[in-house]
Amino acid sequence: MCRQGTEQSKPPRKPHVLEVHAAVLMADVRTRHITERTIEVIGNAQHLTKIAAQRARMSAEQAQGWQFEQLEMIKFNLDALRKNSVLKAATTDSLGMTNHETADVVIRKGKQQLKQFQLKSGKKASDSGFMLADAKYRSVDLVGPKDQEKKIRELYDARIKTGTLKAADYQSASERLHTGISAENVTSGGTTYAEALDVTAVERAGKVAGSFKRKAMLSEAHQSGLEAGNIGGAIAGGISGLAGLVRLARGEAGPGEIMAQVAIDAAKGYAASYASAAISKASTHVIRDGITRMGGARLGEAASASFVKSNAHVALAAGIVQSGKSLVRYMSGEIDDTELLSEISHTAMTGASAFYYGALGQLIIPVPVLGAFIGSTVGYFVGNMLHQSGLVSLGETAAVKVARERKERVEALCLTAIPLMRAHRLELDQLVQEHFAGRHKQLCGAFDGLETALVDWDGDGFLVSLEQVNRVFATALPFSSQAEFDKMMLDDTETFVL
Repeated sequence: MCRQGTEQSKPPRKPHVLEVHAAVLMADVRTRHITERTIEVIGNAQHLTKIAAQRARMSAEQAQGWQFEQLEMIKFNLDALRKNSVLKAATTDSLGMTNHETADVVIRKGKQQLKQFQLKSGKKASDSGFMLADAKYRSVDLVGPKDQEKKIRELYDARIKTGTLKAADYQSASERLHTGISAENVTSGGTTYAEALDVTAVERAGKVAGSFKRKAMLSEAHQSGLEAGNIGGAIAGGISGLAGLVRLARGEAGPGEIMAQVAIDAAKGYAASYASAAISKASTHVIRDGITRMGGARLGEAASASFVKSNAHVALAAGIVQSGKSLVRYMSGEIDDTELLSEISHTAMTGASAFYYGALGQLIIPVPVLGAFIGSTVGYFVGNMLHQSGLVSLGETAAVKVARERKERVEALCLTAIPLMRAHRLELDQLVQEHFAGRHKQLCGAFDGLETALVDWDGDGFLVSLEQVNRVFATALPFSSQAEFDKMMLDDTETFVL
């Protein structure tokens, strides 16, 4: 019972860094297509600024038409990214298509063309409606400003009822008019005239592009996080389940406790993997943007590709998550500053080592995930050994700290003991000197008495002096006078022992 209680009181296991690393690597491979779509959306958003600069000499009322098309395309592709759809919208100008006078935006599903849209944005609903009702657009779907749609339909209905010569065109346009470009379950949601007019200014176009960029990055990070979370939760839960079966077989825990533990471990693995994957995706865009600003788009793309290929973003994200957890524990008072530095040092060492060995493993074993994971595993243990040895670290490891504390305790004891030992030694020397000085005096007096007794042939005096010598050595003679000695020598029952 006591043993079971001890096991139940154990805290839930923490997701191992290698479990998280494996989950993020697998999720990264499975979501590469999402990353590619995100880069496209970001590129389309940044093109808003380029269009604004190119059309700067035009009036804003004219330039907003091109921005209207670009905004609709970006919004559609962003919604496709959020829904993980393979649909993709593109302007006919960007595709170099010859039918751009008929269609402005094309929606594709792979190589298959699904829909074509003609977009018109006028200052007034009547302007937009009149342009869209042109007979040359009869074969494509139509989109006008979202805020003008209701008014456009009302104008179409009114003209159809009056029976004008273009009534058939208005009827057809009304049937093909949409709030925004859409296909299957993906839609742009529509764009207002004011939105298109707003981004004709370069500065505003840059801010709107930045907003689209952040939305795309968050969507990618979330989807990648979900993928990694599911994988990480499954890995952590599976390992916890195996450990639980061992405890169950030993009688250390019951089924209910094991199931609860598996659920907790799986949740922790999910959370850690989600956060790591989300950060890893964001870091690739940060690297790309930074290098693009310094050296241009081509250099940024090349550096980003190398960064992703080496799986540096995965190692970086795992390090950030692990360090963040250590900081949370420090702020909550679970660990002190020394332990915080040790944990962050451990994370830095194992993360860097896992990164370099992971890149080497991927180079040696060019199999997605497998090569990088094997190399990262080796690197993790190498980094862990380096950190534990204390040879390379940001601060003291646990082993080094224990050794240092032991050394300090020994030094403190020595500093306390040395003065005491010196004092006791001086005291001992003094006692020894006094002891031997006293004995020297007693022995000298006794030998002087022995010498005098021999000269005077004084037997009793000799025995007295001899007795003094015996007392110095803590013993005594068996006789105290010449008479007792003679008696002992003449007594046949006595035995004389030297």
